[in-house]
Amino acid sequence: MNYVYIGMAGHVTCIDKSTGNEVWRTKIKKGSSLTNLIREGNQIIAYSGGHLFALNALTGDIQWENELKGLGYSYCIIAGSDQTSGASASAASAQQAAAAGGVVAATSAST
Repeated sequence: MNYVYIGMAGHVTCIDKSTGNEVWRTKIKKGSSLTNLIREGNQIIAYSGGHLFALNALTGDIQWENELKGLGYSYCIIAGSDQTSGASASAASAQQAAAAGGVVAATSAST
């Protein structure tokens, strides 16, 4: 199956692209409107409210959290080892453009 993952208002949500149905939703950080994310293999790496999270891409379960101490609460661009440089640049542009609207989405084919 193919999924689309959205980050919004401190939540990460997985949507089935063939049906539009929500597969799972995980609240990762209260009080943050911008939630950036990227899929890396079987993980979703997400940033919200100054914290970085790893979620299981199939279940949405939080695997770990890093408070990123000393870095504050700013915009965050996430790039992973599975991305090409073009995809990283495209994701960075999309995240910057979406910052004004507060929504960032990432898509991925199934593994």
